[in-house]
Amino acid sequence: MLDARIELVLGALDLHVELEVDDGEIVALVGPNGAGKSTIVRALAGLGPIDGGRIVLDGRTLDEPAARVYVPTEERSVGVVFQDHLLFPRLSALDNVAFGLRARGVDRGTARRRATVLLQRFDLDTHRHLRPAALSGGQAQRVALARALAADPRLLLLDEPLAALDATTRVHVRAELRRHLATFEGSRVLVTHDPIDALVLADRLVVVEDGRVTQAGTAAEVAARPATSYVADFVGINLLRGRLVGATTIELDSGGRLTVAPRSGDDGAAGGGDVAIAIRPQAIALHRDRPAGSPRNVWKAPVADVEPGHDRLRVTLAGEVPATAEITVAAGSNLELRPGDEIWASVKAVDVAVYER
Repeated sequence: MLDARIELVLGALDLHVELEVDDGEIVALVGPNGAGKSTIVRALAGLGPIDGGRIVLDGRTLDEPAARVYVPTEERSVGVVFQDHLLFPRLSALDNVAFGLRARGVDRGTARRRATVLLQRFDLDTHRHLRPAALSGGQAQRVALARALAADPRLLLLDEPLAALDATTRVHVRAELRRHLATFEGSRVLVTHDPIDALVLADRLVVVEDGRVTQAGTAAEVAARPATSYVADFVGINLLRGRLVGATTIELDSGGRLTVAPRSGDDGAAGGGDVAIAIRPQAIALHRDRPAGSPRNVWKAPVADVEPGHDRLRVTLAGEVPATAEITVAAGSNLELRPGDEIWASVKAVDVAVYER
């Protein structure tokens, strides 16, 4: 189990983060560029000392400045897979995997035998004599993962392991990585900017912004109540802010109004509290004419942008209810939407989630 409290000032970055990862758990560190994610990985790996706090792995203190404890990288039970793999270009795949064991004092024959077993496990046995330049992106990623696992680490760190792959290769390698990670019994920390990587590979998300943890939880928990605009964008949810007036009316900070369904146990008393509002893009319907019928929230909005996706369109709406709607390509074709158009939007009250902020 990993138990870390990292305090570090590095240039403009003031990092104060607490992180716990159970054995067998995969935690994804996500956040905007410059938030401190890769710095956390480097601190855990021992590639840079921390200014305060403590890093403990399986009961062993790896770094604690106050107690003058610092365990060098080569003596930590930590494996690291970097974004660009950092394979040695002049070494074969076999010798790349064996390198970590040799650095820890294992004799050449034993290290190569252990490396051979790992390459077989990763379906790379026929590529063991090839140098990195002769490997595909996916093969190089598997060699890097095999090298990280060669010394049986208790903590596996993956810093943007799929970022260097093209979209087609990424889908295949992501599935392979998920399968291989399932066999690792230690703690695993994944750094990624990709929501799909985080949602597919991780058991839990930890969001870091400006050197602080702003939210943590399972993907479902984070998506249900995004704490910041970054989190909402990351999980693909509209996040608005406003004030609850009465039991079911919200006055948005942006000037609009929304009606929400009565909450469980609500006695209809006046509200008055500041709230956050989460709306799934798929829950917002778009119409050329004002819709009639059941939706309790209907508003007119200018179209700011139309972004085509694989099978859906993302339509950004400006105005008093700034939000993004997601509609089918067929619906978009019928509406013939263009930036600058005015459109009617609607969302049912039950699809507007409200929580305190």
